[in-house]
Amino acid sequence: MPGPQGLMRLALLALPLVVACRGADRPHPGTAASFAVELGKSGETLRGVAGDGTRVFVARGDTTHSEIEARNATGTAITWSVDVPGSAGALALAPGAVVVAMSATGVLANLGAPVTLHGEPSGIVVALDAATGQPRWRVPVDGTEFAVITSIAAITDPAKGAQVAVVIGGVFSGTIRVGDAVNGKPTARSIVSSAGRTDGFVAALASDGSVLWVDRVGGPGADAVEGVAARGDRIAIAGMVTGGADLMGEILPAFDERLPFADGFVAELDLSGAQRWAQTFGGKADDAVAGVAIDSQQRVAVAATLRTTFKLGDRQLDVRGAADGLVAWYSPAGVLGASTIIGGSDFDGLRAITAIDDRVIVGGFFRGALALGKRALDAGGGDDSFLVTVNASGQLETSWHLAGPGREEVTSLSSIPGGFLAGVAHTAALVIEDDTLPAPSDPTSGAAVIARPAP
Repeated sequence: MPGPQGLMRLALLALPLVVACRGADRPHPGTAASFAVELGKSGETLRGVAGDGTRVFVARGDTTHSEIEARNATGTAITWSVDVPGSAGALALAPGAVVVAMSATGVLANLGAPVTLHGEPSGIVVALDAATGQPRWRVPVDGTEFAVITSIAAITDPAKGAQVAVVIGGVFSGTIRVGDAVNGKPTARSIVSSAGRTDGFVAALASDGSVLWVDRVGGPGADAVEGVAARGDRIAIAGMVTGGADLMGEILPAFDERLPFADGFVAELDLSGAQRWAQTFGGKADDAVAGVAIDSQQRVAVAATLRTTFKLGDRQLDVRGAADGLVAWYSPAGVLGASTIIGGSDFDGLRAITAIDDRVIVGGFFRGALALGKRALDAGGGDDSFLVTVNASGQLETSWHLAGPGREEVTSLSSIPGGFLAGVAHTAALVIEDDTLPAPSDPTSGAAVIARPAP
């Protein structure tokens, strides 16, 4: 299960293509297809999924190289594939482009002008043409020690004539420079330094890859941005902070400033990077944030994993087991709304979140028994996963059980027109309601993409 800081992502290794797709669930206007597809190559990790309703995009690879693929609407056929150096992560879709967050070291020479990355590792953002896979631009996030991009989202700025911008979030140590110089001529760049062990960062890039702004989140301890989301002119960020951390000079209050453990935070920024509001939550142990989403009503929802009694606004809430998941809603003005604890008597939590219309889908893990609304799930003594719809009143609606004799993990979620995509790791045969995928030949190599229509 994920560590307290949430910085290590579970490896998803792939194997030969196997498909389970129910004929009764063919797409019709406004409804996504329902399918489950086993992906990739043995020894590679599935690192990101995204889609637009007509194509599915996946990023997979190892620590030194990756393949970005475009597939058809049900994931069964590859339309293009591009090899890129480094380790690919989260994906975002901008008009006409798929944008990939990556980690790499050393000199990268086949993504346009050569770039040297000094951190171990550093980050780099690569935009590929969605139709052909040809590189459009790349932006390094170079760290003196390290810089990791944890999350990415695409937005449209209505104030600039539908100019597309990409927002990235992550964690770094030392100093980072976002942007570079091409052919000796300086381009837009931003440099920030950490205030302690590690800090979080959030940056906005224009549609041509130029750097718009960079903000730091952190203090003397270990801090990180673990999720970014965007809708219209709104940007939401979420992550972990320790005592003394600030966002643009405003202290983010900890549960107990004397404790070294991480609390969760969620904040909203405008398109210029200025803070609109910020809130923190947490308890007397390290808490982890899985991500953040903005729904169609402009509400912000954050997904997290909590380990002890914790404070959320003026509420004091108790977990039911060793750890539980939390979904908390905030109004467009940052006022706390409904909150929902998801978990049983064992070790449970959340891994991912995405918005679909006025609700969110969250993916998580559990051991033993778990109640999702009126539905009871049983992991059968192992580690299982789930997907569940949560509405703004905090109610759990439609759910999906990801089961099998091994271990299953939801590693990524992405909304698509009329539904959502989920990336799933599994070590044995995987059962997703009516779909069954076989066990991988290598127990570390199971990697699946599933799609479901919006419930």
